Amino acid sequence: MMPIEIQMTDGKSDFMSAIFDLRHEVFVVEQHVPIELEIDEFDQEAMHFFALQGDQIVGTLRILAEDDHVKIGRVAVKKDHRKLGIGRKIMETAMNYIQNSGYTTIVLGAQLEVVPFYQKLGFVEEGEIFDDAGIDHIMMVKRVNH
Repeated sequence: MMPIEIQMTDGKSDFMSAIFDLRHEVFVVEQHVPIELEIDEFDQEAMHFFALQGDQIVGTLRILAEDDHVKIGRVAVKKDHRKLGIGRKIMETAMNYIQNSGYTTIVLGAQLEVVPFYQKLGFVEEGEIFDDAGIDHIMMVKRVNH
């Protein structure tokens, strides 16, 4: 397998087209999320992390600063690249960036089936299960020190 490189970009870069293509593949095609909910106004202001294998983007997530915390969202890994540690590597890179930026709280809305993945990264469930685009989610929180 070719090595995976994690990179970061803003919402205006040339990489965004390939990031949107991957998110479309995972969320719209696989999970049947309505396309109008998948891409939103926050993509422009978010920082995007992505896993690059050769010239192909195989994983992505975005982070949004919200007052005293950062929200991670749109975590997606290409179907044939799952269970290879790519999601963990992108998450760890993003969490290090967030911690080095001085934030102490990270939040995310996790699909119920991937709660164990986030628990292994130190996130704890908080609140009630909620529906997002027809998929059950729960908020998860991680506190970090800086």
